[in-house]
Amino acid sequence: MNTENRSAPRSVWVLLVAVVGFFAALATLPVPGDAAAPEQEAPEESFAIVDVTLFDGEAFRRNQDVWVEDGRVRRVGAKLRLPEDLPRVDGRGHTLLPGLIDGHVHTFGGTLGDALRFGVTSVLDQFTDSGFLAGARTARDEIARTAEADLFSAGMLATAPGGHGTQFGLAVEPLTGPEGADAWVRARKAEGSDWIKIVSEDGAAYRGEIPSLERETIAALIAAAHAEGLLAVVHVSDLEAAREAVSLGADGLVHTWFDAALSEEDARSFARTGVFVVPTLSVIMGLFGDSTGLRVLDETDESLVSPMQRQTLSNRFEMPEGPDSEVALENVRRLHAAGVRIVAGTDAPNPGTATGLSMHGELRLLARAGMESHEVLAAATSVAADAFAVPERGRIAEGYIADLVLVRGDVEEDVTRTADIVTIWKDGYPVVRETAATAVSPEIPPAPDGPVVVDFEDGLDSGFGFGWQVTTDAMNGGASTADLTVEEGALVVRGETRTGFAFPWAGAIWFLGDQPMQAVDFSGRSVLRFRTRGDGRSYTVMLFGAGAAATVPPTVPFVAGPEWAVVEIPLESFATADPSIIAALAFVAQAPLGSFAFELDDVEIR
Repeated sequence: MNTENRSAPRSVWVLLVAVVGFFAALATLPVPGDAAAPEQEAPEESFAIVDVTLFDGEAFRRNQDVWVEDGRVRRVGAKLRLPEDLPRVDGRGHTLLPGLIDGHVHTFGGTLGDALRFGVTSVLDQFTDSGFLAGARTARDEIARTAEADLFSAGMLATAPGGHGTQFGLAVEPLTGPEGADAWVRARKAEGSDWIKIVSEDGAAYRGEIPSLERETIAALIAAAHAEGLLAVVHVSDLEAAREAVSLGADGLVHTWFDAALSEEDARSFARTGVFVVPTLSVIMGLFGDSTGLRVLDETDESLVSPMQRQTLSNRFEMPEGPDSEVALENVRRLHAAGVRIVAGTDAPNPGTATGLSMHGELRLLARAGMESHEVLAAATSVAADAFAVPERGRIAEGYIADLVLVRGDVEEDVTRTADIVTIWKDGYPVVRETAATAVSPEIPPAPDGPVVVDFEDGLDSGFGFGWQVTTDAMNGGASTADLTVEEGALVVRGETRTGFAFPWAGAIWFLGDQPMQAVDFSGRSVLRFRTRGDGRSYTVMLFGAGAAATVPPTVPFVAGPEWAVVEIPLESFATADPSIIAALAFVAQAPLGSFAFELDDVEIR
């Protein structure tokens, strides 16, 4: 990176460098008695935090002063000689950390703001819309006041047609063999990808089956990335895929696995290669109902939590019987004991996680896996920065960008203190932790008084909202089909779920707002009620709430038998932060593949 782009004007920066040696030679002075308490209004750009317990990215140091000038750390030391007029923050009884780095996120909507509000000043994105990347580079190369974390990203991921990563609605260019690897990697580099992410995932760990890249293609992608000077990291969820990726020269694994514990010999072998691992324990433990994010939420001022954070924390993956979350923790223990570098990352905002907030839960999980406080914090600062070659971040050291987090208490003694944040500085500017209550958001219109009922007597015109339409996986490149007709006053949904997409679906969707996916407030209603009959198979209702396009919808199953039957689903059955906020309801067939037919009538929210 060209550091001049982020610095003060060049003449000023040259002057600062010239005078560092002069100040270093001066005798230190006692801390002035007029330092401001941390709870007072935080100074910005140029200031000092004095007499603080410092975690510098590698180790804890007591009674330290940190001098910030023009958004960068100028000096660090005990009892620094500071200009008389330099604003000071009294750090006694507090710990100062480098801004946290989340080593595995996915960016969209307001997630960069959610991250920064909880002390995550940089995120390492493992798959997002490549259109974000140019703007992200501009933003992170400037020292300026901001409400968002810095973004570093792989951009598009490398996956097989219909493989993992194709289910989220983003444009993906899949690979069918090793012959396309060189051109694929060059295209990602041209888009601005900071590294290459490769998917090795056949669904077996989740008791499923989806297409995955072949060994030869993974090897070709890793070689192509290295030829372009880029790191290659690999998504894995089982031990065999992890072994294969390491043997092929992967620089990092961006999940741990939970199908089996690796042997100590394997762990030592991994360490010898220099590979790093981003375990993403937050999302893995959440699969098994052990959400540290929810525990952090219970300790957090609720006004700091955005609707998206609440939504994604409430969402759940459906995990089949078999695997054990303790296996994931044991793998981290063995990797760490063998000397494998561990990078803290959450995989937020996947179900059971929340961007920013879950990072504090991830640190607690790493501690559960046997890491000491300084090792846990290094995983979220210096180790993350070094692993992904992120410059000028992850440490509190001379010349580094002043991304700082001041927390109450002694984090060395109690790593849960990281969530008790007093002040965050990004680029030397204090972060306004704008609350969800004061943030500007679109007004959600209320539903009309009384029940909302669709009886299909007037055809597909629901009489409320945008109406009913076909929904299928074709929007994500799938081949499933559906058709809607109204026969004898009932909605008839026919179609076929087919191979072609990792998670096939087809059916009908009811948009309740004036426009597709516009949310409506159904406060005071508690039940979704409808009549159904059909071919006897199981179907699914999906509820899309506020920000629906950016989150995985919660689902509830129902059966359409041969005779008309009433189905009543309490809205609280949908795992969402606020089930009364509804943008759409989808009634769909999923697995097993094949033809389907069912009918709906008298659909009611009451």
